[in-house]
Amino acid sequence: MSEQFGKVLVIDDNAVIIRLASLLLAKKGHSVQTANNGSDGIAFAKSFKPHVILLDVMMPEIDGYEVCRCLKADAETKDIPIIILTSRAEIIDKVKGLELGAADYVQKPFDHEELQARVATQVKMKILWDDLQEKNKLLEELVKKDGLTNLYNHRYFHDRMVEEFNRCKRYGLSVSCVFMDIDFFKKINDTYGHQAGDAILQKLAEIILANIRDVDIAARYGGEEFALILPHTSIENAAKFSERVRSSVDETDFQFDGNSIKVTVSLGVASFPVNDPKTHTDIIRFADEALYAAKTAGRNRVELYRK
Repeated sequence: MSEQFGKVLVIDDNAVIIRLASLLLAKKGHSVQTANNGSDGIAFAKSFKPHVILLDVMMPEIDGYEVCRCLKADAETKDIPIIILTSRAEIIDKVKGLELGAADYVQKPFDHEELQARVATQVKMKILWDDLQEKNKLLEELVKKDGLTNLYNHRYFHDRMVEEFNRCKRYGLSVSCVFMDIDFFKKINDTYGHQAGDAILQKLAEIILANIRDVDIAARYGGEEFALILPHTSIENAAKFSERVRSSVDETDFQFDGNSIKVTVSLGVASFPVNDPKTHTDIIRFADEALYAAKTAGRNRVELYRK
């Protein structure tokens, strides 16, 4: 593995140790931040976000063990590897640091090459760990998304609907559900081909994303059907939102392979508490029934659920 440079935080109340460690690590290409007490060290760990921390055990006020305990208890800093610096030779002191979550230890006075090597190892491990975490986050996000439209998928929509409905029911808040369907989509596919249909689905996803808030959830429910969760939104405001989307689609000139394709959508809206759904499945069913009403009433329209 090639040498990697990182950010190192040195926490030690000894000015000589700080200066020596800083020089040795800077010589290897690392960026170094220092703190001469535990309180500042904890604060710098959050702001500097180092790849590794060199931490002295014996410090006044807050010793290294307590600093280690605090850093490992905080979500912001718990994954930063800590190398304990100790002048003590007793095994029990080294074991205590490792039990608190330290990744390694170096005994003072330290060998220059040993310190550089141990820091380099932890920097590499932290960079690999951070890269793995980013890839895991990306994978988790991809699992939630529809591959064609990049909207959320059917399963994620249902999971979030359960959460939002239960939360709004518990605290007496409003939440609306909107179902949207492309009118005569089969005819579009039959006339212009499935690639044209895919292009229209992608364009509709863009229109939806341009109209929703950060807190809203937009999903491709299946085929040409979309579903949205609008937290803290009354049925009146959900209706206004739906009409805005419908109008935007109606006014958009969908182009594919030199063809101008007319596209319209129908939307159904249901809301808690006004429609009195008892469960999350009720509000989904109500929105779907309102969508069906929009279809039977002539399409290219918004219908609210009515008992």
